[in-house]
Amino acid sequence: MTLSKKIFAAVLVLINFVLLHYIVSSLPIRFDFTQEGIYTLSDSTENMLAKLEEPVSVEFYSSKSIADLPAWFKNFSDRVEQMMEQYEKASGGLIKLKVIDPKPDSPEEERAIAAGLNGTELPNGDRVFLGMVVAQGETETIHPFFNWDRETFLEYDISKAIYETQLITKPRLGLITSLPLKAPPAMPMMPGQQQQQSDQIILSQLETQFEIVEVDPSESALPADLDLLALIHPKNLSEDLQYSIDQYALSGKPVFLSLDPSSVMEREQGRQQMMMGQMSQPTPSDLPELLAAWGIEYDVSQVLTDQTNSLSQGRFTQPAWLIFRNEFVNRDLLPSSELDGVLLLEAGQLKHAADATTAWEPILTTSADSGQVQSMMLQFSDPSQIGRQAEPLSEPATVAGLLTGEAQTAFPEREDDNKKSSGNITVFIIADSDFLLDQFSVQRVNFLGMQQVQKLNDNQDLANNFIEYLGGSRDLIGIRGKAGASRPFDVVQRMEAEAQKLYQAKLEVVEAELQETNQKLSQILSEQTGSGIIYATPEMEELIAENQKKQAELKSQIREIRSGLRQGIDRLGNTIGALNLLWAPLGLLAFALLFNRMRKSN
Repeated sequence: MTLSKKIFAAVLVLINFVLLHYIVSSLPIRFDFTQEGIYTLSDSTENMLAKLEEPVSVEFYSSKSIADLPAWFKNFSDRVEQMMEQYEKASGGLIKLKVIDPKPDSPEEERAIAAGLNGTELPNGDRVFLGMVVAQGETETIHPFFNWDRETFLEYDISKAIYETQLITKPRLGLITSLPLKAPPAMPMMPGQQQQQSDQIILSQLETQFEIVEVDPSESALPADLDLLALIHPKNLSEDLQYSIDQYALSGKPVFLSLDPSSVMEREQGRQQMMMGQMSQPTPSDLPELLAAWGIEYDVSQVLTDQTNSLSQGRFTQPAWLIFRNEFVNRDLLPSSELDGVLLLEAGQLKHAADATTAWEPILTTSADSGQVQSMMLQFSDPSQIGRQAEPLSEPATVAGLLTGEAQTAFPEREDDNKKSSGNITVFIIADSDFLLDQFSVQRVNFLGMQQVQKLNDNQDLANNFIEYLGGSRDLIGIRGKAGASRPFDVVQRMEAEAQKLYQAKLEVVEAELQETNQKLSQILSEQTGSGIIYATPEMEELIAENQKKQAELKSQIREIRSGLRQGIDRLGNTIGALNLLWAPLGLLAFALLFNRMRKSN
């Protein structure tokens, strides 16, 4: 083969490779090789999109043309856009995606601001947008800004916006409670009378999202067409109503259940009633038949204590008032992912029975320093004594969790032609009710004649998040958070951890030797103090020199460890970089060799 033919063949192979790359990238087929499938829509989202009946318009506002955009913003913007493209493809053409670049001082920027999208300012003063407007007919849902911190819940945020666009009326929330969530009826104001009370914040917030249907505990059945049921400190429920709740849960509709072994609010009310010569009412709430059928064990006579999570109030602590933060909150489940400070008062323990057919996902758990105390003792014991009186637990306790899966009816002997004997349930359970009340969660303040509410903790967020989560579609509940596109360097982290262990081990040895030397110096000084004159002896000078030598050796060893660590990380980075650069040429070379071999064999 002449030289010109060889050059022509090489150019032809290169052109074929470029054309092949273009054709493959144009095909509507993608492979997701990430560990958690972060670029693949979940089955729940696929099911939701399959139910779409009318076209949905999605306008994605992403600032692209602004100079000096941060790399993280560009990468995250591309990530959101790629996810939306997956929605467009999976919808069978019913989702119409339009990507808009709202350049500064442009009509597109004016549209973004008018739609209610929140831009954020960069250090150079430029405003960037990364939001979405979803519309179907006259209904419109706005997602003001895609936050990098919520990358793991990106799919949920997009699916939720599309789902809410489908809603024509508010979901119906059935409410059964013995707590005074609703303010007393307004009375004519008299001179000197205090201002009329307001509804509890939890009720006011729920009324903005749901049509609230109040159910009296004496009723024999739940109202029809409820989308969600909330049981908040339920007491004295009729058996017929409990059976109706049983059948409602087995039908697959969600339940929010707040029980309480010791209601602080009701105990305070009981003390006032006793001072007025009235009988106080029992404070616990329980639904033993339903809990047993669902696979949950709950002892209404016991209250949890926790030395690690107990609430400190000045010099005093409340061992049975627990505040949950950090690792004691389940971060993997969307509604609890951003909670940081949930205060529960005299809460109970929830156990998942060993023979339960349901699945149990703990949301709030105590530390290993937790215990239990009789709820009746809380009426008489001093808070400082409660912690010492508690019986230690062998393992951390769960006080809130999400229950899903198949359960049996709690009333197997009940005669009913339409009775469901089993079904898949979704129930959020928390063993406290005081956390919902304003006095333990928010502070009302008057500012320039207007009443404002300041939150004291994340109690209201916990309730609202889970009620909203349960009140969404069944498909939304099935969407879980995924890992972000940015992944940690596991090998590098292991190398750093091993280096830290080695460094710590050497540090402990040298510190022990230094401490021994310092003790010898102190002994010599103490012997000299009696004479009133302190002078440097040859022995002291030798000890000081030995001390300085050991410190210098330690610093040198630490430098060697750090230097070796840096070299190891650099070698790993160079190896990975070389592989990234060479895999495509090596693949092309292998293809060429294989093609040449096949051509010769033919």
